[in-house]
Formats: sequence, C-alpha cells, structure tokens
Amino acid sequence: MIVLYGFLEGDTMGLVVFAEPTTRARELAAKLQQAARVRVAPRTELKVVFAGRELDPSITVADAGIEALDRFDVVRA
Repeated sequence: MIVLYGFLEGDTMGLVVFAEPTTRARELAAKLQQAARVRVAPRTELKVVFAGRELDPSITVADAGIEALDRFDVVRA
C-alpha cells in the first residue's frame, strides 16, 4: 500500500489516498473525488497531474514514478 497526498481542484484541503503500484491514474482521480464528495460535486472530465505533467488515465502509479507521500492533483480537463 502506498500513501499519497491528493488535491482536488475546488476543495479546500488535501486528502490522504491509499493506492497500490497497479492503481491507474483514473482510479486515483475517482478515489479522490469519492473522498471529497461532501465538499466538491463530482465531475466527469478530469485529469491527474503529477510532477507538473498530465498523466495518461491508464498509466499505473508505478509506471508514473509515484512513490509514498508524493502529491498529485486532480483538475478539470
């Protein structure tokens, strides 16, 4: 299990997200949206940004080079 910090556009705080190395970027976005749903209405067109670059929705955490305690952002596409 990898612990990550996720920041959802429109939310007021970052959230802890748990992922596996095989978790896909689109799954990270879904997990973050689920956790922030009480403050931010769900959206359909989103992108995941890590280290200043937009991730392909199908890339895995491991392939993107995301490691424990890294930050990722989910923003409107």
